[in-house]
Amino acid sequence: MHEVSDKMIDTVYLHLEFQTKSGILSINLPFVCDQCGVCCKLEDFLTAGPVKVNPADNPQLTAKLKEIYEDTGRKWEADPEEYERCITTTPCPFVKDKKCTIYSYRPDGCRQFPNTPFGMLSQDCAALDRFKKQATAVCRGRKTKKAYHFTSEPIAPVKTSQKQYQNCITKLRKAGITEEEYALFESLNR
Repeated sequence: MHEVSDKMIDTVYLHLEFQTKSGILSINLPFVCDQCGVCCKLEDFLTAGPVKVNPADNPQLTAKLKEIYEDTGRKWEADPEEYERCITTTPCPFVKDKKCTIYSYRPDGCRQFPNTPFGMLSQDCAALDRFKKQATAVCRGRKTKKAYHFTSEPIAPVKTSQKQYQNCITKLRKAGITEEEYALFESLNR
């Protein structure tokens, strides 16, 4: 069994339910972020919702947020077209070396990636491409009910026989599941 890393503890997974001859089959498919930074643009940060910080607990972060919001507000007032160009090309101000520096405070839109308005539209994200390919492989040819969940919530129950489970793993391996993704898949589906 592979050990699940800290970056996977708080992540999104897709609960898939299929109708089969023997009843309902369900499985949980995790999304494991590669921390590539593709989705970490200023625009995404600004639309992701409020940062989960108490000003008294972290006055430096609160001051930085105020500075960002005031600066982007001034840009928008001065020239909406330049503002639009700026927010779509500027990296998130809280990403350093492809890592989120406010991970524990990040907005819900960032926590819920890829299940966000900007998430599924992200391009050049290898983790998202693998996730979509894995979901397609597992669902292929089946009418599927899909629901996104978070590992910080109670895990959705899984209904599968050992044979169905092994068949799913075979499909995921063919679709390019990484060892890290497989480890989380195992922990979500035990």
